[in-house]
Amino acid sequence: MKVSVLLTFQFNYLLRYIYKNTRYEYMDTSGGKIIEANQSITIGRTSAAFLFGLLLGVAAGLIGVGGGEFRIPVLLHVIGLPVITAIAVNLLVGLLTVVASFIRRFQLGLLNGHSVNIVLVMSATSIIGAYVGALLTDRIPEKPLKKLLAAFLVIVGLKIGLEPFIEFQVAFTFTWSFLEEALLAALIGLAIGIISGTLGVAGGEFRIPALIYIFNLDIVAAGTASLLVSIPTVASGFLKHHSMRHMNRNAWFIAITMSAGSMLGAFVGASYAGVIGKDILKVLLGVILVLATVRMVTKP
Repeated sequence: MKVSVLLTFQFNYLLRYIYKNTRYEYMDTSGGKIIEANQSITIGRTSAAFLFGLLLGVAAGLIGVGGGEFRIPVLLHVIGLPVITAIAVNLLVGLLTVVASFIRRFQLGLLNGHSVNIVLVMSATSIIGAYVGALLTDRIPEKPLKKLLAAFLVIVGLKIGLEPFIEFQVAFTFTWSFLEEALLAALIGLAIGIISGTLGVAGGEFRIPALIYIFNLDIVAAGTASLLVSIPTVASGFLKHHSMRHMNRNAWFIAITMSAGSMLGAFVGASYAGVIGKDILKVLLGVILVLATVRMVTKP
């Protein structure tokens, strides 16, 4: 009994020491050196990472998106990470969440042969694009990068929020030859891969419509295919960010904590996907994302 109490005390002391004394570090893109961001890992930040990961995971599971666009304002504004570190952390959280989501869909048999052909080509160029995108983050100063990220988030927020009010009817379908389809998949994969690596998102918000309207996949197959493409794409972007020292031990801690909440939330959200009205949720999330992005940009 005394031993267990002593071990518990020592463990709690160790946790408090870690929380109080560890700090975020990130690469200074102008000088190429590690500088301190003066953001200690606290119980509050750790709790925020898990809780926001959980809530955003539930929302993502309900409406069928990865949630990376919603995590960025949290990582920047709530947890206080530098932009480049937030992008790297978001990629890692997104990677773990996407893997978990795809495994579940694969178990349900939601991937067909046509989807696999497109995925193989799109994944190959997406990996290259994500690598290039990650390289670009070291060549774009932090303020312009933050503005670029904000513009992207506002576009996504408006897209999600307005979807319930705009019904897009497709009066025709495309018929592609094998080579034409492969070329289109390669180009789309490359473009979305660059977005993924640069801005730290999986890109499903743009990949899924392309798979539906250009490659004639149904929405379920498109979502599953997008998840599969996202895995190597996000992994490529994250690994490059990691090799560029945009992640450190503290960022890993936040990423894993948020991932745990996000994966749990995504599972819960997916379980209730057919119960809660998605249109109301989309409008709410769209408004929140736009407002959070505006606040993120205008914050002194």
